[in-house]
Parts: sequence; C-alpha cells; structure tokens
Amino acid sequence: MVKLSLFALTKIVESIPHTIVDHMYTYLYSDTDGVSKETWLFEYVKRILIETFGYETQHLEDHVEIREKNYRKKQQSKKYWLKKFQEELVKIPNNPVSIEISSWKLALEQMKVSSPELDIITESERLIGVKNLEDLPELRLKQIKEWSSTNSTFLSEYRYLSTKKTNQIRKALETDLNFIIADTIEKYDLTQAVDVQPHGLIENVVFSEKSTSLKIKREINAITLKETFFDDYEISDNEFLRTIIKVEDGDLLFADKSLTKTLDGTDREIIFYVMSQKDESFYTDRTITVDISKLVQRAYNSQGVKNYVEIEKRLRKIRSFGFQAVIKKQSEKARPGSADWSIFDSVVINSNPNGRRYAEIVIGTYFHQQYINQQTVKIYRDSLDSIQGSISKILVHALQKERLERYVQGKQFRDVFPLNFFTRKVRMDKRKTEMNMRKVQDALEEFKALNILIESYKRYSPSAFEICFIPLTNTEMHDFFDQVDSPIQLSLPIQSELIEE
Repeated sequence: MVKLSLFALTKIVESIPHTIVDHMYTYLYSDTDGVSKETWLFEYVKRILIETFGYETQHLEDHVEIREKNYRKKQQSKKYWLKKFQEELVKIPNNPVSIEISSWKLALEQMKVSSPELDIITESERLIGVKNLEDLPELRLKQIKEWSSTNSTFLSEYRYLSTKKTNQIRKALETDLNFIIADTIEKYDLTQAVDVQPHGLIENVVFSEKSTSLKIKREINAITLKETFFDDYEISDNEFLRTIIKVEDGDLLFADKSLTKTLDGTDREIIFYVMSQKDESFYTDRTITVDISKLVQRAYNSQGVKNYVEIEKRLRKIRSFGFQAVIKKQSEKARPGSADWSIFDSVVINSNPNGRRYAEIVIGTYFHQQYINQQTVKIYRDSLDSIQGSISKILVHALQKERLERYVQGKQFRDVFPLNFFTRKVRMDKRKTEMNMRKVQDALEEFKALNILIESYKRYSPSAFEICFIPLTNTEMHDFFDQVDSPIQLSLPIQSELIEE
C-alpha cells in the first residue's frame, strides 16, 4: 500500500489551474457541506487519489495509463463538442452565440446611453474582438476550433461550458482532473514523494565524496589458506570500518579496477533508488526488482548503451562489497567488537520476454531489519533532487536524522557539531582538517541557500560548527510521524553540553 503524503496532495492541488478550481467551486462545491472551499478542494482531490489512483489501498493504479486514457478522452470530447457547436450555429436559433450577441447588444446600448460620446464600434472591438456583432459567430467558431485542436487545452475550458448539462460539466471536470493529477504525479515523481532510507546507510561512513582508490590489504587464513582483501577506514582512535571485497580470485582485483574504488555518489544514487523501489516482496523475502532503464535514467539522466553496461557493473560491485564495523579491543585480554553486514546479498540481472533489462536484488538482512523496525530517515524527494554538491548529497540524510530526532525528543534545534561528526558520515582525508572544514561549510551553505534543513550556521571553533535547524512544518509532521500536533520545538539557546571531538 502506498501512503498518500500530505506533501504530494498539496503539490497536486497547487498544480490545478485556477480556472479549473473556479469551475469546481461553481459547479461541484456546495456550501451545505459545512466546510470551507479550500478544505473541500483538498478532500475532493484526496478522494480521487484514493478511488481512481489507488493510494491508501492494496493496489496502486498506473498513473501513466490513467493520464493517457484521460488525455484521449479529453481530445475526443473536445472534437465532439466542436461538432455540436457547429451544428448549433446552423440549426438552433437560440444557440450560445446568439444569446451572447443579445447580451452584448444590451450592454453596448447601456454604455452608449451612459456615455453618448463613446465610439461603440471601437469599444466593441476592444471588448469583444469584432467591430460588428454579426461577425461574432465566425470569431467564436475560429476560437473553439483552436481550443479543440490544441493538445494543452482542457475540456472544461470550453467557452460555453455553462450551457452544458450538469452531468456533462461534472464529467468534463473529472476528465481534466484525472489528467492533471496523473501528469503531476509523473512530473514530480509523487509516488516517491517521501524518500525513506535506513540508518545503516547514513550512520556508517560508506560513501566518499568522489571515487578514490581503497588501500587494499590481503590476509590469508592460516587454516583454509583463503585470501581476504580489505580496506580499513579509521573512524576514531578505537574504531574503524572495514570494507571487505568478496572475490574468489584475487586476480579479479587487477582485472576490474572498479572493485578497488570506494562507493561514490553514483553508487549511492543507485543504492538509494533501489531501496525506494520496495514492494511487498521486499518484506517477505528481502527482494527488490528494478527496471534497469529507470535506474540508468536516475543515475545518469541518459539512456546511452554504455550507461547500461556501467550500471550493471556497479550493481555487481556493490554486491561484492561487505562491511565490518570494528571497535578495537580495549586491553590485551579483550577481544575487538564488530558488526558485519552487506548492502546487497545478491544481484541477478536478466531480460524479460520483451528484451527489457531488470535486476532482481536481495537486500542485506541488516537493512531489511531496519526497515521492519522503522529505523529510517524520511525526507522529501524534491529536496534531495535540488541538491548539487557531492558532499551535501551524503550529509543531507545525516543532518535530517539529527533534525528529526530533536523534534521527537523535544530537544533544542540548535547544537554544536564537531568535525568528527561529519567524517563519520563521509570518507575524507582526516589529516586535512581545514580542507574538510571548508567542504563541510560548502555543504551547510548549500542547505541554507536552498532552505533545506538549516536555518543558520556559523563556525564555532577551529574544528566545529554551530547549526540551527529549521523547525518541522505541519506537512512534515504529518508525513514523517503521522501527526499534526507537534511537541515543543526548541531553538534557543545553545545546548550547554559541547560534543568533544
């Protein structure tokens, strides 16, 4: 079941042209409903999204099919209405244009009486578009032909809509609304309006700013004589993240150099997109099936053949990486603590009968369990899509997690973050403190400029930032926590306890 987010509902309502909204209020709204026009409009659109598009139900309908179906219906109806209009002009004396002409005659006569010096011919051309009212039928026919043949015009924009029967008007508005809603869902990818990612991909330093070479080490098991290839990234003095490259033959590392590179922004985009495609099979057997063409478009914004090859190569690379978070032993007798996990347990790439490539991916149990336990971070997809900086794209979820936790716990929205908070989220050269601070500052500046997450920030010390988060909106409260009433959101003063680096 796809939950209807308040963000998506609001985006759709805002996308409905004002002329159509006015028609809805005129022909569909009844003040006996006991609600305001604005509330009624939201509820009306919400009902369409549930009943026609399948939100909040067990089966989500294909919005692309709905769009095409209503587009065809819209165009066919416009042609039919044009035909009927032409027949009315010839066969019915009391047709819409003749009624309009009578109204304009009366109006022009009244204007002449009020202002005897008024040039009626000039005024008629200015107001109506013709000097002589006898030419109005020809003008209106030309305008309606243009309306009928223009793909972008709506059925309810018919000039003489009010002359149609009540049922015809209602169906015309429904056709237009179904098309607009489907088009808006497609344009803004509103089926994925809320991005949901597991804590493990955010809290562990999995991704680097750009693809860099891992410092590969080799270890041979004394008993099995099996080789293990790995890279260790030091998080702090007593912990590190080990990246284990799962290959049967060490020669593969030399044949495929990508296996010795860190996971970069493109890998991250692939992983996050795969996670966003969860359906029922994910919850039953951890499997997600992904259309390779859509994954290519998401990662590269291009359908080039070489990009298909690159995507499949990266999928296999991600599957080849295993991770081990290690806490070093505290004494000679103690043993180190560790947690082992992988992002993809398996990747099977194949083609369907139509030749379309797809990947069947089994997600690691570590992440599967986090989704089950709702150990996730939610953020709007449109916010993610507006971010350009490579480090910003990695840090955005980590900072959103901090922001959401402060809301849940009723903590202040202003705090101090040392540099090691950021180096725990994105791989950096830890020896270059000032360079890393500048990179983090660039990311914070981008968030502030985009009005995402951060209201303000400043450098707190040589290696820390003071950050003030933007309080959550009612829409975020609804979509992220299923509530509208919020705990007290504190923003001042600075927390007295400074996290030590």
